[in-house]
Amino acid sequence: MGTQKELEIVRHTTMNYLEVFLVEMTERGPHGHDDLEIGLLLEGNLTLFLEQEPYELKKGNIYLINRHQVHSFLNNGEKNLILAFQIPTDFYRRLNDQLTYLRFDSNVIRSGHLHARLSGLLQSCARLYFGTEKFRELECSSLLLHALYLLLESCPYTVTSEREYHIAQNCSLRINRITEYIMQHHQEHISLETIARQEHITVCHASHFIRRMLGISFQEYLNNIRFDHALRLLTQTDLSLLDICMESGFSGSRYLNRMFEKNFGCGAKEYRKTEKKQKRKNIKEQALPVSNVQKRHSFKESAFLFQALTASTAD
Repeated sequence: MGTQKELEIVRHTTMNYLEVFLVEMTERGPHGHDDLEIGLLLEGNLTLFLEQEPYELKKGNIYLINRHQVHSFLNNGEKNLILAFQIPTDFYRRLNDQLTYLRFDSNVIRSGHLHARLSGLLQSCARLYFGTEKFRELECSSLLLHALYLLLESCPYTVTSEREYHIAQNCSLRINRITEYIMQHHQEHISLETIARQEHITVCHASHFIRRMLGISFQEYLNNIRFDHALRLLTQTDLSLLDICMESGFSGSRYLNRMFEKNFGCGAKEYRKTEKKQKRKNIKEQALPVSNVQKRHSFKESAFLFQALTASTAD
């Protein structure tokens, strides 16, 4: 698995109105993007957080993520595979301008007639997307528009005002910048004042914004990122505790041990010695993931995997 720290920018490389790919998700911190995202969980299970609200996804479930809706993912300990569709607004708003500020109110479709039809349409669309048929773009467009039509016909939705959309856009762009900055600089001495200066807002505003968007304080979020980094170093390297503290941003082993006691009920050295690693405690402030660890497959890899997966399912 690779660790991705860059701001998410959706690039439509194969078809200029659509990005389809397969991704194995370990952990993806809170972020938002301008595209409507539709995902079909092909394998495993996963927790999707939408604005801090957790949704447990199982194999076959379909999820919807609205434009600039802050979301994150967390692996539940089982290998998973998502078939993801990221659709720019221009694809559908040119057909109906009222859909410019479309927002679905229901985000997970688990079963029923709508689920069966959507699942079939999405898989057919992906089969064409990864294929080589002439003029497949036209058929892909047709299938995707039909899927959107079914969603609008069957799912509750809201057409927000331009002002509401821009508020959501500004919030998602700001939280992207803040979490990205913390991720890149967590080894350094950074404070809430640093974030406030970066965003040209007051410290009070920054504090309230982070707590509202992430559900925890700036310091708690920073400590969680540092701890996540330290945990990987402890389990994947032979570095000393002092070196791990320096690499992850903790000022000393006392603070690192405090985080291990909080998460696992034992110190860092004791945790390292255990053959079978314990699961984290159910701590409220750790509900949202903080790292960006995922394997997004290339077009060729996605095409091969999807073909192999659908062939085995057919058998």
